[in-house]
Amino acid sequence: MKPRLPLKTIPTVVLMTTLGIGFAQLTFGQSNSPTAKVHSPHADNHKSANTKTPEKTQFLKIVQGTDGTPFRMQTAITRYRPSQGDLVVDLIGAVHIGEAEYFSTLNSQFENYDVVLYELVAPSGTRIPAGGRKPSNIPNSPLEMVSWLQGQAQTTLGLESQLEKINYQKQNFLHADLSPAQMAEKMAERGDTPLTIGLSTLSEILRQQNKASQSAARVNANNRDQSSPESLLKLIGDPLKMKQTMAKQFTASGVMESGLGTSLNQLLITDRNAAVMQILQKQIAQGKKKVAIFYGAAHMADFEKRLVGDFGLSQSQQIWIDAWDLTRAGQTPTTDETTKLLFNLLDGLGK
Repeated sequence: MKPRLPLKTIPTVVLMTTLGIGFAQLTFGQSNSPTAKVHSPHADNHKSANTKTPEKTQFLKIVQGTDGTPFRMQTAITRYRPSQGDLVVDLIGAVHIGEAEYFSTLNSQFENYDVVLYELVAPSGTRIPAGGRKPSNIPNSPLEMVSWLQGQAQTTLGLESQLEKINYQKQNFLHADLSPAQMAEKMAERGDTPLTIGLSTLSEILRQQNKASQSAARVNANNRDQSSPESLLKLIGDPLKMKQTMAKQFTASGVMESGLGTSLNQLLITDRNAAVMQILQKQIAQGKKKVAIFYGAAHMADFEKRLVGDFGLSQSQQIWIDAWDLTRAGQTPTTDETTKLLFNLLDGLGK
């Protein structure tokens, strides 16, 4: 029998991040409130949950009422331009599960570009068929595990899948990512193996757990031990609360960049972003003037550094799109369904 990670060693923040947004990458071939609107920076009467002036660009945020009630989670479309010329590069930060209206808005937005560079860990040139592909019921690899977790969250939260709702058949869509074989080569070049990646990730999980325990000692007893099986079971049994909690975790400063450790961040973010920049350079050389990079929001901060530092571009505009309606969720599962979901989650994480 394979050993499983005890739930108490998996901080809620790390678990939430893995479930669908922060480090989740789109994989293919291995298994696999209000209507959404585009908001200009000054068009929203509600306030962002992050009230202080950010030290770095935000790519995800929560909009809430004056009483603190969360209304929606939004993703950004951030534009970068050179000091001269008509080149436009838009970073379109995505959440891989979202409201149907969210993906409809993105499909319309994509019509405005000469080329849309999209993520997909798959052989070069892979095209996603209309409707996507359902993930395996039994995940057998880390990549399949990500897809499986996204599917579980999608059902519970009443959300839709990016692979199923985005039209990847458009002529201006261009696959811009590493293949599984290329990712394996990158690992080998650094002397990494699945074991070293796993140990690094486990180390970060334990580090985050220690930090969470220290924080818990300083807060009200009602907020303690949020990573306990009882707390997580209660959270899974309340889809709306779970949706709101996940949104808060996803938008928390630093979670996406550090949640799973240096080695996994290097593999899932840095290596793949470097490959995208090479493809971007080729597209610009071919005369493309309006380019979109459509990737998970966790990639955006690193992309920004590269666009500014390597391409000499500057941010010129940012607009926001409603991704999650935080006033509604999926159906509340029965006790048996909740227990089964938690067991399947733990079973999968322990493999």
